[in-house]
Amino acid sequence: MSDGAVGTTEEQQRPPVADILDKLKEAERRVREIIKDAEAQKERILAEGKREVLEIKEKSASEIAEMIERMSRTVNSAIESERKRIFEQSETALKSIRATARSKMDQAKEYILKEFMRAIDDQA
Repeated sequence: MSDGAVGTTEEQQRPPVADILDKLKEAERRVREIIKDAEAQKERILAEGKREVLEIKEKSASEIAEMIERMSRTVNSAIESERKRIFEQSETALKSIRATARSKMDQAKEYILKEFMRAIDDQA
């Protein structure tokens, strides 16, 4: 009889199967909720990461465009300076060539006139 009394005490201490199933279902529900919250947090983190990447990309593109614009202005300025320098050198050279041509033209006229006069003298 003492075994029966012990058995009754164990049965009283052991929760019924329905309670165990309810606790398992509650634990599963909490696990699903934790997983759902974790997935939602993962999605938020991914969305935030994508947004940050786009911001960085846009900022980088803007900075690159500004850098290209500055470089373009610098190159254009250098080209313009070089163009002016070449133009001034060309004008100086042209003035020198014109002066030389004028002096040689006078010499050529004088030479042609002498040759013409000699030809006339030779004819006479």
